[in-house]
Amino acid sequence: MKLFIGLFVGMIFLLSFQLHAFGVDSCKIGVVDMQKLQLKSKAFQVIKEKYMRKAQSLQKRLENEKNDVLGLEEELKKQSMMLSLDAKEDKRKELGKKTRHYKYLQEEFLQEMKEAEMEAIRSVGTEVSKIVAKIGKAQGYLMILEKRAVGFLYNSEEIDITDQVIEAYDKMKQ
Repeated sequence: MKLFIGLFVGMIFLLSFQLHAFGVDSCKIGVVDMQKLQLKSKAFQVIKEKYMRKAQSLQKRLENEKNDVLGLEEELKKQSMMLSLDAKEDKRKELGKKTRHYKYLQEEFLQEMKEAEMEAIRSVGTEVSKIVAKIGKAQGYLMILEKRAVGFLYNSEEIDITDQVIEAYDKMKQ
């Protein structure tokens, strides 16, 4: 009998915790695909276009420097038989100087492009994060995750709010 009463009390105890679980609100979770946002957002495409124009102008300047170095190298090869030792040495020094300058410019341009890309990502990320927070509060989401996050393997299309975020972001940037 004691065993039956203990089992009965234990069952009531367990069931009382389960009843509490039924009273909890359902969890509303959303997912945002940043890659899709980057591909479909008109405002992001404008930012990307600015970045690409800057990259192209820097690439042209770098290409001009490279052509100068190659031209000087070719000139040295053609004239090496006719030049005196001092003139050859001067040309080699000039070529070395131009080559070092080209490498310096190449590193400087790469650094400048990395900084511009990081600044663009940072500004877009901040703006999108504000939009996602606003949507999350307005629609009562418990959590909104980024689709490409580490450990995120699957989501139903029903919880994807990327299109809402794209629409809100484009509207904000107009």
